[in-house]
Amino acid sequence: MVMTTQADRQRELLVVGAGPVGLCAALCAARAGLDVEVIDQTFRGFGRGYATLLHPAVVHTFERLGVAEKLRRAGREITGIGLHADGSERVRLELPSPALAVAQGVLEQTLLAALRELDVPLSAPCEASTILQDRSKVSVRVVRRELVTYGSPAEYSDWAAVDSSLVHADFVIGADGYESRVRTALGIECATLGETESFAMFEVAAHEGSGSDIELGFTGGLVSAVVPLPDNRARLGFQLNSGLDLEPDVTRLHDLVSTRTPWFHNGQGRVDWGTVIHFERRLVRRFGVGRVWLAGDAAHVTSPFGAQSMNLGLLEAEQFVSDVVGCVKGGAPLETVHEHGAERLREWHKLLGYNVRFDLLANAPSWLPTYARRVAPVLPASGPDLKKVLEQVGLRLS
Repeated sequence: MVMTTQADRQRELLVVGAGPVGLCAALCAARAGLDVEVIDQTFRGFGRGYATLLHPAVVHTFERLGVAEKLRRAGREITGIGLHADGSERVRLELPSPALAVAQGVLEQTLLAALRELDVPLSAPCEASTILQDRSKVSVRVVRRELVTYGSPAEYSDWAAVDSSLVHADFVIGADGYESRVRTALGIECATLGETESFAMFEVAAHEGSGSDIELGFTGGLVSAVVPLPDNRARLGFQLNSGLDLEPDVTRLHDLVSTRTPWFHNGQGRVDWGTVIHFERRLVRRFGVGRVWLAGDAAHVTSPFGAQSMNLGLLEAEQFVSDVVGCVKGGAPLETVHEHGAERLREWHKLLGYNVRFDLLANAPSWLPTYARRVAPVLPASGPDLKKVLEQVGLRLS
């Protein structure tokens, strides 16, 4: 197959990646009047809608974008957090405003529908094969692929390049995930902060009226979580230090519940979904170069508890787009973007307990010194909201 070359095109913003962070960035840009395009290497529809957790600050972002009400109708509001530590009395923390548990597929479809209403182009499967920039623009070679069958009779299939085009953009945001091609093109390294962590995750039916609080447990240095979901369901997660090869079935779930979350009374005899996943805590050494910047899992990865990587990625996307609007529409200097990139690094250092001081307040429970570094990353709150929630449990980061 011969690859053809399409005409060059101009954009004010090119978003690489069509997951929640990339779609959110594109919607922020379109609402602000930017000429934006989205490309994705693998985006081809929606699979099973595994649950995700939206922080209060992100819910407010979606209110500004006009999609929050639709997400609320499909989700379940979370109003507080219950903390359990090694048999101590439960401590309840109140969220400043509700968080929201919603299926990731619903989130992506909602954002995509809003983008379609605004006629924002989304092309897939397309990849950013080269990224070159100067002081005034970024030039991205976009290669489109199609599934091609070779041989007669068919011997094998492959995603072959069928055409390419050059996009000249004022700015690029890389929201293309853990193995980000944009990050690689920029030559930005990721620092691994600590050892790989493993988790057993389950989704099950829960008792009707089971409450609207997330329950977090700290037992023997390990963290567990129970998150209420829509339709009287719950997601349970358990950090593991052994038994990684055990099947995440109902027997395994009952064992983990009895030893780690005995306060969760499920009573169900079935696991609808279960898996064991592994996470590295990773953080880029910088968020971008020149006019190309990273957001979400392209820049950082944490444990699944608290959904910090995705939520901060959504907030990063909103902030980055605001900076782009200032530069493109308002003549703000490029240095504004760099300043906010440095601020994001400082926020992540605090969240991951890197080069940060933990101050215990007068109301701190006796178990908090043991788990101080574990609390912030698993809470469903960001920025000023996280500070308010931490102070309720007697912890301040500085």
